[in-house]
Amino acid sequence: MEKLKKSLIDKEVTKVKTAEGYITLRGLFVPFFIEQILANLMGTINTLILGRFSDDAVAAVGAANQVLGFIYTFYAVICGGASVIISHRLGEGNEKEAKDVAFVSVIFTAAFSMGVSIILALFGSNIMGFLNLEGDTLKMSVDYFKIVALASVLQGVISAISAVLRSYGLTKPAVFASLLMNALNALFCYIVVMRPFETPFYGVTGVAFANTLARVIALIVIMVQLQKGKAAISVKGKRISDFKCLSSILKIGIPGGVSNLSYSFSQIVSTSILAIVGTMAISAKIYISSIVFYVYVVGYSLGMSSSILMGWMTGAKEFDKAERLNKMLLKITVILNPSLSAIIFFFHKPLLSLFTSNPEIIAMGASVFFIDIFVEFGRAFNHIEDYSLRGTGDVLVPMLVNMSSCWFMSILFSYILGVHFKMGLNGCWIAFMMDECCRGLILFVRFKSGKWKLKNV
Repeated sequence: MEKLKKSLIDKEVTKVKTAEGYITLRGLFVPFFIEQILANLMGTINTLILGRFSDDAVAAVGAANQVLGFIYTFYAVICGGASVIISHRLGEGNEKEAKDVAFVSVIFTAAFSMGVSIILALFGSNIMGFLNLEGDTLKMSVDYFKIVALASVLQGVISAISAVLRSYGLTKPAVFASLLMNALNALFCYIVVMRPFETPFYGVTGVAFANTLARVIALIVIMVQLQKGKAAISVKGKRISDFKCLSSILKIGIPGGVSNLSYSFSQIVSTSILAIVGTMAISAKIYISSIVFYVYVVGYSLGMSSSILMGWMTGAKEFDKAERLNKMLLKITVILNPSLSAIIFFFHKPLLSLFTSNPEIIAMGASVFFIDIFVEFGRAFNHIEDYSLRGTGDVLVPMLVNMSSCWFMSILFSYILGVHFKMGLNGCWIAFMMDECCRGLILFVRFKSGKWKLKNV
């Protein structure tokens, strides 16, 4: 084991030197990993609790959360553009411009996400209707979606502040805010659904209010944490000219945001396709996806960590270290992802039984979890190479690759295999495998080409 560890870990590329000490891969990864676990745990807890309420409620909230996740991802990746630029500026030793970018990113994201929240709430019924939901499932999804969508501005600002903190290596405050948000969400959801005492809130609308209140408290906490540290931002001394960096933020953030939007939207469409198969297939997908996340979260967190370190390294023109970091993380993730997925496959019955007692849904899990072993192999390449390229500022080509693959592979073949050839959820998961492997291979070749070294952020 020790020999394997030494062959995988290149210690020279696991840290970057800053004016205030070192930012390490471990120091970034652990908080990222915990934050992602906690963020997803909100959905998992809601699914577990609502599974005791009804499978239709799970389908309703799960479908709505896919749309909301689509929006939250867009906020996070746009903010990721600011994070890349801040990292580059700090790598160059330009503290003043880093502060300007931090200020502008928070202000812009707050205004933008407010507009998006209002639009989502106004058109909630139309958006949920697009997913081919029917009857009580549709009604519950609309009720839930309108409440949480209107409050999505909260997540937008949380994402902006988290991105700023990460760029400065201050990952613990974001983790603390996520931990608090999850604890409160779990507590509020338990009270609403399990009803240890009576409250005016009930069912899916009660869960929506619980979710919103937890985010309000988390936002207050993370804002206080931001202003207490070295990443603190201030309106004082700011001029209109400081907003000129917004074009750079969007230039880096939008391609990544569009890429993630496209992928998230393709997942929504795949849910709509599964609705043709039946509500049970949607519920099964939501349960299985909730479990699968805990397989790829390690590689995903390593990828996000690499984007910060890549930003510092390329800002300092340390290209050799950047290449070695990418190679090391790719090796680790390619080993971990399929291995963890195989373990999940062998224990899928007791895991699915935590969510539902429906024997048909549990039966679907065996073949889907087996296919997912191959999905995770491709996803390992995809996460590491995509985030590595984003960190260097090479975002346009990955955007085009991600968009093309997720639609021509994932969606097209989800319909062909899942509906036309009547393979149902298995067909959709084979399509996901084709998509992840295709994207991962192309992005791997892109990074190896070295064209990212020519980017000027």
